[in-house]
Amino acid sequence: MVHRDIVSNRRTVLKTIGVLGTIGGVSGVGSANSNGNRDPRLDLVGHTTLGARDGANTHGAVSEEHDLAAVGSFVFGNNELRLVDISDRTDPELVSTIFTDPDGHSSDIRNSDIHPTEPWVFTANEGGEGAGWAIVDASDRENPELIGSFTVEDAPSGVHNVQAFGDDYLITVGHGRGAVVYDISDPGNPEEVSSFQMPEPGEDHDDGHEHEADGETIHAAHVRGDYAFLAHWNRGLYVLDMTDPEDLEVVASFDYSEEEADAPLRACHHAVPHPSDDICLLGEEIGTGEPGYKHIVNFDLEDGETELQSSFQFPQHANQPTGSQGFWWTGHFSDWGVGDQQDVVFSGDYKAGVQVFDVSDPEDPVRIDQYMPSEGVDEVRREDPARYDLVDNVPFTWGAESSLAGDSGHIYVSDATTGFYIFTLEGY
Repeated sequence: MVHRDIVSNRRTVLKTIGVLGTIGGVSGVGSANSNGNRDPRLDLVGHTTLGARDGANTHGAVSEEHDLAAVGSFVFGNNELRLVDISDRTDPELVSTIFTDPDGHSSDIRNSDIHPTEPWVFTANEGGEGAGWAIVDASDRENPELIGSFTVEDAPSGVHNVQAFGDDYLITVGHGRGAVVYDISDPGNPEEVSSFQMPEPGEDHDDGHEHEADGETIHAAHVRGDYAFLAHWNRGLYVLDMTDPEDLEVVASFDYSEEEADAPLRACHHAVPHPSDDICLLGEEIGTGEPGYKHIVNFDLEDGETELQSSFQFPQHANQPTGSQGFWWTGHFSDWGVGDQQDVVFSGDYKAGVQVFDVSDPEDPVRIDQYMPSEGVDEVRREDPARYDLVDNVPFTWGAESSLAGDSGHIYVSDATTGFYIFTLEGY
């Protein structure tokens, strides 16, 4: 594997944008600011509380191809995957649940993904040594079957995120070994075929990849075409050419340890490439203090050049409460829209709910709407819930998907407390 030297020691001139507003409404960001006479707004199409199940909901992976959503969970004990039938977008329905770690090593499913052509759900089984990842066959979504649960060899913990790559490969991250790629052509017997990991900033290694205990954490992976966009927690964006998944090559990076900017560069939680343009959204997850930023980075996969276009947050420079009241306004999982909305970012932002940003000008993103999910809150609350503390927070929005789900233009949102939502963006 070749680690191509990209660009280093660049001074980035950053345009920091304060995206102003108030919870529950958009103040100071009128539609005329970016959309002329248009009035963009999220319209609720369908919702399910998922039956007020024990444990908070986590990421909701969606496949419109299979009319299926897979929602993970925080549960103390055996984890639980929640399968949702979305064939009627106005009435999504929880149809089954399944444990994905029969040996009980995993306490939660932090993230999941769905195979592009087969009705298989991949789960990231969070937990200590012995946890890992799993494959569920949802051909009969009312009676799903566990194909198998697997561990990442020599990893100190379970898996935090999973990402399918084509029909035959799966990327696993967040387990201490960087990004580990598996051949899943035989789903009952996956085989590790490659891995990638940068050292921690400041450490010197000759080869630049495949470092184990001393390596840098990779938090998430997203795919566009033959490329994987990796969110290195402390290093930022690394892009891998996966034309040959068994021989990975770095083709571009925006490395936080080599950049200078007017806004902090930290806690890179996810890196989601635009559906067609050569820009990537980097989202931060910061629990206390100043909320995390979202960064728009331009990239060129031919010469490896990257450039920071803008950084923005909401609310601007407003410190978050600490302790159990943390994670008020920081970002979590985001996605781009499709079609004439492909320049729109939909973001699940914890206690800030679902936020919508117009990024048609990458140097000047503008917040255009916000929705605070609270439907069904009385149903899901319990007098003495045996579940994770997140369910006492309303909203606590985990993430949003649109282009990752398909091409219908619907926006799919999972909320830790109140379940699974389906929206459209009208008036954009």
